[in-house]
Amino acid sequence: MFTAFLRTLSDGLAFGYDGLPAVALFGVAWFSWYMWKFNLRPALHPTEPREMPYWIPSHGVQFFKDSEATFTRSRNYFGDVRKPFALTVMGQRLYIVTSPQDVSAIYKNTTTLTFDDFVRDMMLSFGASEEGVRRMWESPRTGGTVGSLHKVLAHAGEDYYRQQFHPGDRLNDLWTNIQDRLSASLQWDAITGENVLSVRHKIKTISLMNLCQSILLSSATSAVFGDRLLQIAPDLLKTFIVFDDESWKLTYKLPPFLAKDMHNARQQIFAALRSYFALPPEERTGATWVVDVLETEMRRIGLEEHDIASLFGMPFWVINGNAYKLCFWYIAYLVKDSELLRAVRAEVDPAVSQGLQGLEARLEDCPRLVAAYHEVLRCHTASASVRSVAAPTDLGDVVLDVGAKVLLPYRQLHFDASIFGSNVDVFQADRFFSNPGLSKSPNFRPFGGGTTYCAGRHVARRELLTFAALMIHRYDAWLAPMKSGDAQRFPRCDVKKPSLGVLPPIAGDDMILNLRERCDNVER
Repeated sequence: MFTAFLRTLSDGLAFGYDGLPAVALFGVAWFSWYMWKFNLRPALHPTEPREMPYWIPSHGVQFFKDSEATFTRSRNYFGDVRKPFALTVMGQRLYIVTSPQDVSAIYKNTTTLTFDDFVRDMMLSFGASEEGVRRMWESPRTGGTVGSLHKVLAHAGEDYYRQQFHPGDRLNDLWTNIQDRLSASLQWDAITGENVLSVRHKIKTISLMNLCQSILLSSATSAVFGDRLLQIAPDLLKTFIVFDDESWKLTYKLPPFLAKDMHNARQQIFAALRSYFALPPEERTGATWVVDVLETEMRRIGLEEHDIASLFGMPFWVINGNAYKLCFWYIAYLVKDSELLRAVRAEVDPAVSQGLQGLEARLEDCPRLVAAYHEVLRCHTASASVRSVAAPTDLGDVVLDVGAKVLLPYRQLHFDASIFGSNVDVFQADRFFSNPGLSKSPNFRPFGGGTTYCAGRHVARRELLTFAALMIHRYDAWLAPMKSGDAQRFPRCDVKKPSLGVLPPIAGDDMILNLRERCDNVER
């Protein structure tokens, strides 16, 4: 009946009714649609998550302009009761989940909610062929080189990453490599090139963002892939920074004409990885275990360099995309807060003075260092998990429909004032120091959870704690004066850019520091 009514109105719009202007017919049609979609239909289907009303067909414009504000506005529209609600973005129905209880329930559901569709889409977005993706998901393997033989390679690969990046001998070997590179790059004589804006009277003026990017990216890339990759493509890390700044456009499948820089950078990264994997193994030694075993398994199922390079594009992005931003924000807060800097330095000086061996364990015994790390994660991560609804799924008192996507935006949990206090919108260095249990709260999800719990979280933690400890142990750092005479503004966080990881500062915001070697630092 309702469809027939709309068809009648449509005919009226096309041919007109005597005495009734077309614009009035359009208004009646639009009002009827609005009332049906956002009032009558929800009343007839009370178990469906309520959809946030919109005036134009989709929340797409609002979502891409400021996704976090869209989530918050929608949550508050429905009374801030943290029940799942729906958004329509570019024709896709999204269920937004902001309750820690619902998030935990979704983690436990591995039958009717799946992450596989997202992984397949990302493989294709990074340039893998349809055939290559099909082979990654075909029947479980037999006779492979390592465990997980009863899984498709796409799932076995997740196990390999856990074996590499979870605590154990393989992580220890990788970490020793990364730590040595971080330490060497943070030596006074190694801080050169584009990182240094000027040198005067044993003081180096540096860009904090450039320093974090060059040291963290080069250390992780070379430790994971060996030195050969950056020898093949010396500008690869600059290209990666361009890609990382625009990577959200890949996640949300923006067409090339709206994401030219991102697609060009992705193609250059692919070309570098393809050249790397085309070399004989003896000409690219030094890669970590997971790179070698995944390449071996990919070749065993018949993949060639094009697909291998494409499929390694995603881990290359994940390995490099967050640590440098975390370190940037951490050092920025230390420089801003002299009391925090003194307190953290008092903890780390004795730890660093004993040398690099065992340093990661000693830094874990520095409570103010670790507490500030957790607060940086809370304030600056915009991680999110995605699931596809494969069958009708009960979630509390609502039912999720087949074909929709479920989005878990963790920033909505991190800014819950009932858990973290009324001042959730500001960085408070002692928040987790005063209440260490907050780091175990189901509201604190900087690395996700469930089957998508970030395997690299242990490395990311060690990278930040070590980088920060070495930096403040070796150097005094303070804000450089501006040529204009104005005080430097603290970098603003770009909360509007869609992100699946750590938020960057707004484009152009940086922290320009003066560095001077500390006379009383001691390292064995």
